Parts: sequence; C-alpha cells; structure tokens
Amino acid sequence: MAVQTRDSETIRILVVAGQAVVRRGLLGLLQTSCPDFGFDEAASPTEAMKIYSRRRVDLMLLDSGMLAAEDSEILQPKWGEPPPRVLVIAESDEHFWQALRLGACGCILRSVDGNELLHAVRLVISGYFVFSRTAAEFIAESCTRRSSTASASPAVRLTDREREVLGLIAQEYTNAEIASRLCISPRTVDAHRARLMQKLGTRNTAGLVRIAIEQGLLYRVQAG
Repeated sequence: MAVQTRDSETIRILVVAGQAVVRRGLLGLLQTSCPDFGFDEAASPTEAMKIYSRRRVDLMLLDSGMLAAEDSEILQPKWGEPPPRVLVIAESDEHFWQALRLGACGCILRSVDGNELLHAVRLVISGYFVFSRTAAEFIAESCTRRSSTASASPAVRLTDREREVLGLIAQEYTNAEIASRLCISPRTVDAHRARLMQKLGTRNTAGLVRIAIEQGLLYRVQAG
C-alpha cells in the first residue's frame, strides 16, 4: 500500500512505551520494514511531548500501558495542527473502548503478527481507522449491549440524511465522494458534517466516528 506523505516529507513515527524491551521490539520491526520512515522513541508522555515540540510526528504508536489515568493526557488536545494519528497496541480487549474515548485512530492487540502490525500502521498513516478483528467484534458486541440499554440515556436524534452522511464519513469517504453518492453539493455535505459534530459534541472527524460507535449510531446506519 502506498502511504500518503505530507508535503513530500518523510513520515515520522513516535513509539511510546514504558518498557524498553517493548519500544525496541516495535522499533526494530518498523525500521527494518519501513526504512524510508523516521523514528523516535519515548518512555513517558512527558518525553513524548518534548520530542513533539522539536519535530513533526505523523503517527504515535502507543503501548496501552500509557492509557493509565495519570498518562492519558498524551491523547488530549495539546498537540499542534494537524495532530499525530494514534495507534494503540493493546494488551487486552478492555483497552479498546478506553483508546476510542481518548481519541485513538486504531487499536490492535499486542499478540498480532508483524505483518498485521505493519499493515495497521500504514492504514492509520493513510487516514483510516483501524481495529483488529477481535477489537471490531468487541466493539460491535459492546454497541449491541449499549443499544439494549439506550432508554436509560437521552438518544441523539439524527435525520435520515444525517445518518447517511455519518455512515459515509465513518467509511472514510471524502466530502466530494459523499456529495456524488448522495446527489447533493459538497457545501451541503459540509453543512451536514458541521451539524453532526454539533449534535455529537465533537470538533473533528475522529471524534465524530468514535462517538457514533460508542452510541451505536454507526451500526444502525450501516444496518439500515
């Protein structure tokens, strides 16, 4: 898969993990398979932010050990524009929702093989949301459970058109592609996107997809 670069610059990946053996293992695999990329490593959120202040970061490969409450600030909106995309390497299923809530663009289990990890890295860099099969099944099951108890919390009301637009946004279609598929103008798509973000309480596409998944909206859109 060809990876889209920004301004023809070298893609830079920051590996963040508290354990040196985890960092070096990930770096060794990536450096061998992606020799054209630039790499940095950090053992803590503070160190990661210092590295980011000195140079651009396109992707942050984050070990789930950094998702503890005291370290979760690493995924908060303190980065520049555009912020790095984040792929979480999870130790167990319980980290999937936590990664989503904190704004990660993907989450895969640490037990995946090298080829799957590399494929996930390239997809996230290219702008996709990536979850391993186990993560996707876990999320779908959680959404089903949440939908069954939806009456306990206020539902987000979306029009049929907004649901269509949301489903296409979540499938990574561009505004122009959505406009073409729905026979509307790109400006109208922009308006729908803005209203969706307002209704779902988020300021970017990653947050839009995350909240849609959490509230079960994405699965209802795709099933409809």
